[in-house]
Amino acid sequence: MRLLLVGSLIASGFLVLLALIGLPPGWAAPAPASSASSPNPVVPALLNEQFLDPGPGLFPGGAALHPRSGEVWVCRRGGATILQGAELRDILPGSCALNFHAQTDRWFAAEGRSVLIMSGTTPVARVTLPYTVTGLVQHPRTQLLYVTMQRHPWPPISTDLAVLSGTTVLTTMSALDARLLTPHPESGDLYMGVYTGTNMLWILSGTERVAHIPIAGPLYELRYHPYTRLTYVAARDELKILNGRQVSAALPVTETYQIAVDPESERAYATHLIPRYLTVLSRTEVITRIPFPNGPNPIAVIPGSGEIVVGAFPDRSVHVFSRDLSPLSVLTIPVRPRIISALPDGWAYVSGWGVGPVDGETPPSALWVLSRSVSMAGYVNGFGLGPLALSPDGGRLYALNPYEGYFYVLSGTETLTSSVLPQWPTAPVQLPRGRWMALDPGTGWVYVGHPGFSLLWIFQGSGWMTRTLEGSLNVLTADPERGVIWGGGGSSSAPPLFVITGTTVSTIPIGDPEASTFLGPVREIALDPERNYLYALGPFHLAVFSLTTPITASFWLTTVGAVYPPQALAVQPASGLAYVGSGMGTTGTLWIFEGPTLRVSRTMAGVPIALAADPQTGWVYAALSGTRQVAVLTGTALAFTVSLPFEPRRIWISPRSHLAYGAGEVQVAALDGPAIRRVLTTGIFPRDMVFDPRTGLAVLSHEGDNRLVWIEERALDRRLWLPLVMKGR
Repeated sequence: MRLLLVGSLIASGFLVLLALIGLPPGWAAPAPASSASSPNPVVPALLNEQFLDPGPGLFPGGAALHPRSGEVWVCRRGGATILQGAELRDILPGSCALNFHAQTDRWFAAEGRSVLIMSGTTPVARVTLPYTVTGLVQHPRTQLLYVTMQRHPWPPISTDLAVLSGTTVLTTMSALDARLLTPHPESGDLYMGVYTGTNMLWILSGTERVAHIPIAGPLYELRYHPYTRLTYVAARDELKILNGRQVSAALPVTETYQIAVDPESERAYATHLIPRYLTVLSRTEVITRIPFPNGPNPIAVIPGSGEIVVGAFPDRSVHVFSRDLSPLSVLTIPVRPRIISALPDGWAYVSGWGVGPVDGETPPSALWVLSRSVSMAGYVNGFGLGPLALSPDGGRLYALNPYEGYFYVLSGTETLTSSVLPQWPTAPVQLPRGRWMALDPGTGWVYVGHPGFSLLWIFQGSGWMTRTLEGSLNVLTADPERGVIWGGGGSSSAPPLFVITGTTVSTIPIGDPEASTFLGPVREIALDPERNYLYALGPFHLAVFSLTTPITASFWLTTVGAVYPPQALAVQPASGLAYVGSGMGTTGTLWIFEGPTLRVSRTMAGVPIALAADPQTGWVYAALSGTRQVAVLTGTALAFTVSLPFEPRRIWISPRSHLAYGAGEVQVAALDGPAIRRVLTTGIFPRDMVFDPRTGLAVLSHEGDNRLVWIEERALDRRLWLPLVMKGR
């Protein structure tokens, strides 16, 4: 009996400890190696967060009304923006594929190959499926959940369909290009478009396909009309109208892009890609047409008032008509309208992005909120936050949004100043990837470059000065040993190295510019201060320099090829080895150099997309793209791999705790060698991380939602966790 009691205490305490460090029971990380073992393990915890100019994010989508809370969830790349009316309340990281339960406060979200059943912010169940989940639709009558899935990463279309009842998978079926899943709320049927060699409309009853209807041309829209109980099927070459499972009419209405229905009348409205009008229908008849710009124009009808909200894609405008088709208002927005969602409470949400051609998917983005015909709020962008820097005394945090050129100065979580860098380019077409900001720990000055602009911005604490350069800058790296900032050129042919001391800038050629021995731009720079090596990584080569004091123009050693396509660079000061990750697709290569000498190359099960070295333990961490693993090396040997619950994209080392932080799309895992100390959900697309060794705080920026997160590295000593373990009984 006594042995049973002791065993029970140990088991209960172990479960509490797992919960405390963020690991679910049953997921035990491997025991850490002896060099990482500590009697007082460090476990990171989320301390605070702050949004810097929040907005709708990349490619905002449609809006959905939460049936219980009244909140409006607007899809965005990497999560959802949550609003109450016109007020932005929160940004939720995670999947954009979600669906609300019609009768309870539960909702469904996609996570990789799983469907999560959520209650509030807590997952209560998980259903694992064979392929990556791309969409979710719950039938309001049958309560069945229809899930589209994607077998292959490319092309990005759904290939299969699963039908779930609760947590039970009733069936799966092949359904190429499954899309536009539309429930019939009275019959229990579900309509969906598929491609079977020709475009088809499938009708499912439960798990069985009960009808299939050929469609003339690609399917653009499916819309059920609750007043007439008709279903409109819009394709390129015709408009079919269904009554249940039968075709009631096939109209020669071509190039229909979207259809909106008035839930309190027989009216339906259609926009068109080529014809320059809006089509107004009553049941199965066209009753009138209204002149309107052609294009991929979104449309919606506000329930109750019957007002029609239409986006004019070419003009970047939104038009509102009354039910009798009288124009009420025209709103100009900074982007092209893509999706309009009208909700029963009179709110309409217009999502848009891009200013370029019709088929271009480029930033910027915007979300406009209307109350009937009145504009109530407009939110723009809300993404792009990138490099961070911490002042030498830890009192100031500097954050840069290179997409918009915003520079923030914070003290703690308080934003002291926010400004746009002078002469910053105003029309970028994509998000930047390089590290464009560096801080000189000797002076505390902050330096900012731009790969498409021959200027250097210098922040001296109270204002900006600029220096004109001989070329653009693609990366900046501080060298505390020599008191300089190194810059890598952004040009594609013969980019130089920039040497920045205070406000003085000089250049050094990489190799022989006449012979094109090094092609740019310079993607990364890494330093070995013990052996005086500098490594510069380009798109085809690795250049190796032997640094001199004072710095001269004659210290280039060699250019090493055959590392195409390079992805990441890191130096391990403890061993003097430099690591280069390269590759694409499902496998990659890790190249290990000692100065200009290639020591070994190693094929990896995944592409080493990010590298980080811990000089104390000697470990080098490699985030492997295409997998859910981080490889850990000692010298040239692979020590072990760590399995994560997500695919890693970036990785950093804490100089205080020596934890490695591997980041995915919305999560960060704290690794102590082979042990996972904790997995945190932090924000959308983690971008950069800085550490304050004195306070034990780390700050993480997020590119996808302009979020800063403060993480405290807590030492979980026995005085803290042993009483908690004993209370576990």
